[in-house]
Amino acid sequence: MKIKKYIIGILGVLFFMALSCNDESINNPELSDADLKVYFWGEGDNVTGIAWEGYDVLIGETLDLKLQVSPKEDTSVKWVDDETGEVLSENLKFTYAPTQEESRRVNFIATRLSGYEKKVVFNFRGNLDGFTSKINEWQSVLIPQGTQTGTFSVEFDMIPSKDNMDGIVGVLDGVATTYSNNSCIVRLNPSGKIDAYNDTGYAFSNELEYHAGLTYHVKMDIDAVNMSYDIYANQQGGEIVEIGKDFKFRRKITHLDYWSMVAGDFNLSDPGTHRVLNMQITTLTENQAPIFIPVDDVVLAEGVTLNIDIEAVDPLGENIVLEASNLPRFATFIDRGFGKGTITFSPYNNCGGCDVGLYDIEITGANSVELSKLNFTLEVLDPNAGFDILVDLADATLWDNGNFDPGYHEVVLGHTGAGEGGDGHVAGVLPFALPEVPTGKKIKSAILKLNITHNSVWFPVEYDIYGISSRTTPDILASDFFAGPYDTDPSATAIQKAFLTHTTVVGNDVEMDNVSGIELASFMNSQYVNGASAGEFVFIRINPNRIDMPTWAQLNFQSGQGTLVPVLTVVLENE
Repeated sequence: MKIKKYIIGILGVLFFMALSCNDESINNPELSDADLKVYFWGEGDNVTGIAWEGYDVLIGETLDLKLQVSPKEDTSVKWVDDETGEVLSENLKFTYAPTQEESRRVNFIATRLSGYEKKVVFNFRGNLDGFTSKINEWQSVLIPQGTQTGTFSVEFDMIPSKDNMDGIVGVLDGVATTYSNNSCIVRLNPSGKIDAYNDTGYAFSNELEYHAGLTYHVKMDIDAVNMSYDIYANQQGGEIVEIGKDFKFRRKITHLDYWSMVAGDFNLSDPGTHRVLNMQITTLTENQAPIFIPVDDVVLAEGVTLNIDIEAVDPLGENIVLEASNLPRFATFIDRGFGKGTITFSPYNNCGGCDVGLYDIEITGANSVELSKLNFTLEVLDPNAGFDILVDLADATLWDNGNFDPGYHEVVLGHTGAGEGGDGHVAGVLPFALPEVPTGKKIKSAILKLNITHNSVWFPVEYDIYGISSRTTPDILASDFFAGPYDTDPSATAIQKAFLTHTTVVGNDVEMDNVSGIELASFMNSQYVNGASAGEFVFIRINPNRIDMPTWAQLNFQSGQGTLVPVLTVVLENE
């Protein structure tokens, strides 16, 4: 019985609760008109802030909006043009589809039966893609691909607002404030034609008229290195017209990083503007690194100071910053600007060989984007130790017609009769650069070494050595050649008789004897006394005595063009 009574009691409570739920006057108080809210459809956020910030819509595209109001019952809605008062829609949906550039304010108004209303202001903007020129007010747009320093293509569309106006699109370095800032300029000419700037004024190679509201596609192929460009244009869908070929930059600059545009005031009452859109840049070649003028490896004795000029050239004309790294303690480098610098080597003197050794020298040249490196070696020698000087490439032989043969890989000596080259292969002349000699030093010995490749003869023959005085270049002169008996040439100094003979073995490195090495050293020292400087050239001649050769004789050795070139080993000593 108790269970039954308990169940009946629960049912009674549930029945009472159900009656209470049907009585709205008890639990759901009425909303006042001031509680009216406007929301985006399906969203809980209030729309007021977003609506005021506004919407940008491209011409030709549409924006659909749908709102909700609470409470919905007894609430009417409408969309009203703020400027004209025109009712555009009387439901929660609204579509904005601009057909021209505009800024438009539309008010959404929700109204209760009592007349209480809630207004939300929507700001709409109709835009074309791209930019609209402004009258006498420059606009500059950074090229997103970065600074262009090689060859590249510029493409864009432009739409004039009237038939005869004055509007330009330019490419330049930096922000434009005037026409002369621009390197490349395409113009909607006030005459109604499209032209471009060429060096000192506007011109066109072929005529292309433009008209209001039509779209014209323009392409400029730009060569920043040579500061020139080609210009093509067409009414979209029409034939491409070459406006200009190899037109020269207005502003002569080799790095371009901005677009620009402006409309001039050709007609003050209605100057007109133009739209610029679909702007594209295609980079074809990147910035080029600086190019160093090569520097030969350096051999230097302790106690000698040597200055070496460094120079780098930028193909695009940019400024170059030079920097030396890991220099030895006795070296300094000065960047003198404009891609030029000087490195000075001053290895210590009489320090027991403290600076003797081989050093890797590296100079870096950098423009705004790229860098290059110059590498060479410096060898510091004990001033009393021997060091080698290689023959210059300008050595030569003399043919029977009196012409030189500097490209022949083997110097030919002797009398060859009517066979190989006639009888004109009579002498070899070898240029060697004078070395830097420290103050208080002189050359003690200079030993010449050759590599013999051929030796054939019917009669005994001797080949003698002479020294020819220094000149500033290694060029060989006709007066350098001689074929007479030893020590009978008044224009040269006899060094060694019979340095080579018909018995000299082929293939061996043949060296001058010590006595002759001292004689050659004496000759070289005399050049300094007579005013010669390090880097100038002395000439060592090897020639036969023609009186020894009643028939033919031939001896060949590798020249400066060969693989085992003649070498002069120099040893210094205190004066």
